[in-house]
Amino acid sequence: MESLDGSLHKKFAGIFLKRVCLLREVLPNLDGLTVLHAGPPFVTSDVPAAVRNATVHALLFEGGVTTPDQAVNLIDSGKVNFQPAQDWGVVTPLAQVVSPSMPVFVIGDGASQMCAPIVEGAPIGIRFGSPEPECLESLRCHADFAVRELGPLLQKSPVKVAAVIKTALEEGNDCHSLTDQANSAFLGQLEGLSNEYRTLLENSPGFVLPILMAAAGWLLQFGPRAPDCSGRVVAAGGNGLQFGIRLSGQTEWSTILAQPPEGTLFPNQEGRPVLGSIGDSAVIDFCGLGGQALSQAPSLVSDWEVLLPKDWSTRPGSVLGPSSGVVCAQRVTERQLVPIVNLALVSADARGGILGKGFYQPDLSLFKAAQARGAL
Repeated sequence: MESLDGSLHKKFAGIFLKRVCLLREVLPNLDGLTVLHAGPPFVTSDVPAAVRNATVHALLFEGGVTTPDQAVNLIDSGKVNFQPAQDWGVVTPLAQVVSPSMPVFVIGDGASQMCAPIVEGAPIGIRFGSPEPECLESLRCHADFAVRELGPLLQKSPVKVAAVIKTALEEGNDCHSLTDQANSAFLGQLEGLSNEYRTLLENSPGFVLPILMAAAGWLLQFGPRAPDCSGRVVAAGGNGLQFGIRLSGQTEWSTILAQPPEGTLFPNQEGRPVLGSIGDSAVIDFCGLGGQALSQAPSLVSDWEVLLPKDWSTRPGSVLGPSSGVVCAQRVTERQLVPIVNLALVSADARGGILGKGFYQPDLSLFKAAQARGAL
């Protein structure tokens, strides 16, 4: 298979996964009660159950509390400081929150960088909002391996992100909902991992997703500016309650109510409530992958055939800037077509967990509001 123009991966040339470190090494001013979450700021003290569950795990990981009840009390008393990750140069998937002691991937070109958290393996997982204690155990395992093995390897030989994306697209991945081939391509650039760690990562096809997110987040914020794109989107994501974007030069997010993604449920998940769109992984789709690369992932098209808009295959040409390759608010509003964002379906109840896979289409009013904000 070939990408839309054979060059989707080329916009990521020069971006490398350079190192693994603790978040506090990148952002030393964060305290142990600050957590970075996906999407725009929360407008009230209420946060979705999935994010609360992830925050409990984060507080236990930090070590300031020793029981889930103590963590819940800190959240309920308003002592936890929730901050949008992208405002701090970090992207985080789904309900995952990032706290200072967590290890993060550091990705960039040497002059600027974007970070994303190391995630634990396949479901169940913190990023899916699960409260189960094994999530924290798994995160500690992944964190230990990443610091001991992955970090030193990357210092010797950074990973070329464009090469990972190229292989993934050629092998049927959209680089968002499907990342197994991207994960294999990532592992193919790593030599020297222990058999135990390599096996763990081979069984965690979503491990590469935050790497792709950070590369996309970097491209949005630091990539070349194009004269054919007025209203370049530099941040995008949902927090489960609101979905928002920020345009170049803006400091505040424009938001709309976050509707649940459409999609297909996994077996035995019928009837479970689906949370509104959540996750910073929308940055992937705003860079021309994910929902804008469905032509590379026929299995997703087959699964969602009755749900996808009829113009899904031509939509990318309407919403992406011709030279920048990223979503342009001006083009979106002029053509009255919005990007397709591939997102997991996360449970809205206290049980958390992933219910299925799907996609989300932010309302056109969001892009109009963002452009209007820029004109003020």
